[in-house]
Amino acid sequence: MTRRELVRAIVIAAGTPLLSTTFMPGEVRASPHTLIPDDVSNGSTPLWACWIGHSTVLMRVGSKWVLTDPVMFDAYGVSVLGTVIGPRRVTQPALTVATCPKPDLILLSHAHVDHMDRRTLAAFSERYPNDIDVLTATNTSDVINDFRWKSLNEIDWHERTSIHGIEIEAIPVRHNGWRWPGDPCRAAGQQKTGRSFNGYHMNAGGVGIVFGGDTAYTDEFKRYAGKVDVALMPIGAYGGCHSLHCTPEEAVEMTRQMEARYLVPIHHNTFDQASEPISEPLQRVQQALVPRPLPNLATRYVGDAIGLT
Repeated sequence: MTRRELVRAIVIAAGTPLLSTTFMPGEVRASPHTLIPDDVSNGSTPLWACWIGHSTVLMRVGSKWVLTDPVMFDAYGVSVLGTVIGPRRVTQPALTVATCPKPDLILLSHAHVDHMDRRTLAAFSERYPNDIDVLTATNTSDVINDFRWKSLNEIDWHERTSIHGIEIEAIPVRHNGWRWPGDPCRAAGQQKTGRSFNGYHMNAGGVGIVFGGDTAYTDEFKRYAGKVDVALMPIGAYGGCHSLHCTPEEAVEMTRQMEARYLVPIHHNTFDQASEPISEPLQRVQQALVPRPLPNLATRYVGDAIGLT
């Protein structure tokens, strides 16, 4: 396989088209180094959530740390002779593996290389061997089962589990699951053997959270109406890839269907993955909220956080 063919496979595996876009300096604010407030660290708040970048969100849920789809290095893809071949970040993560608190739970939505990043996950497992629980979608745990986890479990659509006192339900979303071309995939009709893809609803202490993962528009989130305080919803990479990724307006609509109080937009302003300008998704979300400013827009830039009291 040539270098160009390998890059093509990596980008396709991330569920995005192979398109070149122009990034204009100044379009995205540089991410700050996040300082975690003392009242968050000691568990005084029922929920605190910080957008680290892409689909990575660090949450303090009660007394536990939850981390979603951690991708915390400068690029994702395949390592060839020590060099990672794949898309590179245009904004730095708000936290690194070294500065992030030890996650009690890592929640993975699917096996795409920009969501299940082996480099980041290896770093966490090496830093905290046998001390992190991981929950992932059906037929995806094999990607990371060579690392040292406290536990590594799969959950299927509509199944429920409880980890560290957090009630978790897997949500069917509209996406695909194959990591590399040729992998069996649930979206291709391989229901039993195909790699699956999840969103999640979480509840702890009466606080409801939805992590949308990657999804095109679906009405599945309506089932959680009135049960969601904060929704972490993807808003980017729809240009040329609308069958896999919702538009910003659709993300707002799905959040409204949940009757969520706050929206934390994810999956934007981090990697240049699709044909839309990198600053467009957030602008369109803000415009969609003008006629009806609910839900509240909780975060805009990498490093922004929301805390519930």
